[in-house]
Amino acid sequence: MRKFLLVLMIVAVSSTMLFAQGAAETVDNFPSKPVTAVIGWSAGGGADIVFRALAEVFPKYANGQPLVIQNQGAAAGVPAITEFMKATPDGYSVLHWNVAHVIKTHMTQTPFKGTEFDPVLQVVASYNYLVVNANAKWNTLAEFLADAKARPEGISLGNAGAGGGNHMAALLFEEASGTKYIHVPFSGGGPAITGLMSGQCDAVMANAPEGIANVQAGQLKILAVFSNNQIAGIPAKTGLEQGVDLVLEQWRGVVVPKGTDPAIIAKLDNIFKQCVEDPLYVKKMQELGSIPTYKNGADYGKLVAFDDARYEKIVRDGGFGDKY
Repeated sequence: MRKFLLVLMIVAVSSTMLFAQGAAETVDNFPSKPVTAVIGWSAGGGADIVFRALAEVFPKYANGQPLVIQNQGAAAGVPAITEFMKATPDGYSVLHWNVAHVIKTHMTQTPFKGTEFDPVLQVVASYNYLVVNANAKWNTLAEFLADAKARPEGISLGNAGAGGGNHMAALLFEEASGTKYIHVPFSGGGPAITGLMSGQCDAVMANAPEGIANVQAGQLKILAVFSNNQIAGIPAKTGLEQGVDLVLEQWRGVVVPKGTDPAIIAKLDNIFKQCVEDPLYVKKMQELGSIPTYKNGADYGKLVAFDDARYEKIVRDGGFGDKY
């Protein structure tokens, strides 16, 4: 009996050691297959363009494994995010997370919270800007505002989706400038720019890199960027320089399902940090008017929590949405 028990103990210990070694090897070799990045916005929008830029350099730092972009642009990303909540927390499924998603949780009832997921890192910061067609009658922000004040709700202002970051930015722009617009929601930043160019709206409150390529091609023009300083890649004066006291920063980052192994999160952080610092990604973001920005999981988590509380207050106080 003693020999039998001894054999069982040896087998149990050996199995535990083998399991631990296997787990360690899994973490050390992560990723050993493609990583999927879920984006709850349409192709061509800001989120899509930023993550495709990350995907270009991702294999260099991820054992040669690709970052596969999965777009699910509908209902401000709610269906995509809801489905992502079922993802296995193994690091092979990551989610684009931004201000718009946080705001959405306060605009209406959603099955997730703004702090629902484990933060991995922030990858970019960008600022909202007001863009119009190149042949529009307004050439300055002052001309645009003068017209808007003369015709309250006479100008239509597109955004990337009702209750999203660009919509909220447009509402804050109204408040700061003392003007009123007809707000036209689209299914993402890309569709909003397409809508502007096809005459479905007069202007768009956009966020880099939405429409920047069209500006560079001479099809659109930017009247103001709502940042503290002028930004490389955005040929426009700031709103501050033109008399509108308003700064509208948007951030984008990577999150994973709750319960993901901290060691795997650390590996993802290291991989994406190198992507954010890669010269090709930096160059592409600067060309598109965005600022490559790295914040680790802890700092990014604090930023998400701060904006979660801030936008809850804005939505509650303004009576927006149907949640409160």
